[in-house]
Amino acid sequence: MPQSLFDKIWEAHVVEELPGGNALVFVDRIVAHEITTPAGALEIQRNFGDVLFDPKRIVAIYDHVSPAKDTETAIQGKILRDWAKRHGIAMHDIGQNGICHVVAPERGYVEPGMSLACGDSHTCTLGAFGAFALGIGTTAQAGAMLAGCLILQRPKVMKITLEGRLAHGATAKDLALYVIAQIGFKGATNHVIEYGGSTIESLSMDERMTLCNMAIESGATTGLCPPDETTFSYLRGRERQPTGEAFERNVARWRTLRADSGATYASEIVLDVSGLRPIVTWGTNPGESAPLDGTVPADASAASLEYMGLTRGTPLRSLGLDQAFIGSCTNSRLSDLRAAADVLRGRKVTIPTIVTPGSQAVKRAAEREGLHDVFQDAGALWTHSSCGPCLGMSMGVIAPGARCISSTNRNFPGRMGAGGRVHLASPAVVAASAVLGHIAGPEELAPVGAAEASVR
Repeated sequence: MPQSLFDKIWEAHVVEELPGGNALVFVDRIVAHEITTPAGALEIQRNFGDVLFDPKRIVAIYDHVSPAKDTETAIQGKILRDWAKRHGIAMHDIGQNGICHVVAPERGYVEPGMSLACGDSHTCTLGAFGAFALGIGTTAQAGAMLAGCLILQRPKVMKITLEGRLAHGATAKDLALYVIAQIGFKGATNHVIEYGGSTIESLSMDERMTLCNMAIESGATTGLCPPDETTFSYLRGRERQPTGEAFERNVARWRTLRADSGATYASEIVLDVSGLRPIVTWGTNPGESAPLDGTVPADASAASLEYMGLTRGTPLRSLGLDQAFIGSCTNSRLSDLRAAADVLRGRKVTIPTIVTPGSQAVKRAAEREGLHDVFQDAGALWTHSSCGPCLGMSMGVIAPGARCISSTNRNFPGRMGAGGRVHLASPAVVAASAVLGHIAGPEELAPVGAAEASVR
């Protein structure tokens, strides 16, 4: 029987079928960070003899609040650090750290056909490599570290075929927001999204990661893209990947990870995205969005309008802003920083603007290109790597009623700070908005030097 890509990965990892439609599923890699891992690690130490199934299958990354902002987060970090040392677990500590969904691929910890779990909902990012990447809770993660498996119910599979090359200033972030708007917030609940089509084939790995990162925002269990030459080129030479013939043998195996012709899906959607334009959210979930040059829709939710302080029919470009943020596991890779820098080069921001690289490796690469000078010359704050600003934990929390445009993935009430109002957009749109002080696109900016020339 023809199989989908997900079918092949799932069946390769099922250890045993269980009652009630559940299965015992083997986990190839566990990514552990300092917020969700310590409680499980302590439980295993207290009640299970401090024995892990296979420490070599675990990677620990200090990412959410790095460095620690208070005693509580310092304790969490110390528990993770001590636990990793005790078990010989690969540890990316302060100075070599980064957002786990950025570090894992850039170091080569994820690969096609793998099953991977992490105590973080945006683990779906790593499905961009053709992996089954699953965000799980602390208890489930502890079980996987202890037994090497998870008990899961097999999700349905939704095939989303995207056709057409992105143009008109549209980015992978706009693509992600568009898909969510089309299928609906929570529209993919209990499904894995299997992406395909000419659009996916044309995307870089950074762009695929941005798209898969937001699969969870439509309620999906995860999202994944079929691996191809773009995937293999990205992984070739990565720190945790083999070299030479060993790597090429892996590539030969990975090439078989494709959906069979005639594979069936629970649902199938085909979207032409060749006319897609930049998008920005107006509401309190990522599905409440509109084109950048659009308005708050007439059928907008009353609850969302009240929280966001908006009225129906308001042009999005008329909305003044209090803060801008570029970063997060969605849009903090080197390509994202380059896109923002292209907009900010030679210009000045007019609102507080924070730029956070996805990892210390990304930070160093950006600095080698001089991007940090572009951001700081523009008046933005250039920081170390951390998840903190995205979820309102540290380093950029917004005040009640403040309006922030952000390259992150969530705009739920209170996401970046209690009472804060968040508008999601691409790094280029965030950068342009930071310059003009209201929601705006790069095409609205005057040419660099034009203002000075007019004065003279």
